[in-house]
Amino acid sequence: MPDYIHVFIDVPQTAASFDVVRTFEDISAIELFKAFPQLIQFYRMRYFMA
Repeated sequence: MPDYIHVFIDVPQTAASFDVVRTFEDISAIELFKAFPQLIQFYRMRYFMA
């Protein structure tokens, strides 16, 4: 089973690719934290250790 996905989206040329990726990451993180609340604690521990 692969541990990655491909996402094809249609974005206006005026949109910066960085903003599109950041928005996608924000939304996916929020959904993951809703589904798996224990990830929040793991993320905080890892973030401060880095």
